[in-house]
Amino acid sequence: GNFLELITFLASYNDKVSKVVLDNAPRNAKYISHMIQKEILHILANKVRHKIHENIKDSKFCIIIDEAGDESKREKMAIVLRYIDEK
Repeated sequence: GNFLELITFLASYNDKVSKVVLDNAPRNAKYISHMIQKEILHILANKVRHKIHENIKDSKFCIIIDEAGDESKREKMAIVLRYIDEK
């Protein structure tokens, strides 16, 4: 569910992605198996981690995490990264 929503979201912002995912995927290469989903999410997490590290370098930082449930009893987590940059 969440993975397919993420792929649809990415495809809506990037024409190159939208041409090769889900219904537009060549033959049976939809890449929605559980193992492939984990690998793709791992790659995305690493890219985000490297981008954050690139921005904050050796600056002081803190991470604030808040978890709450909504009316549908689903848990949601918000993560805030605060840091002081060079400027």
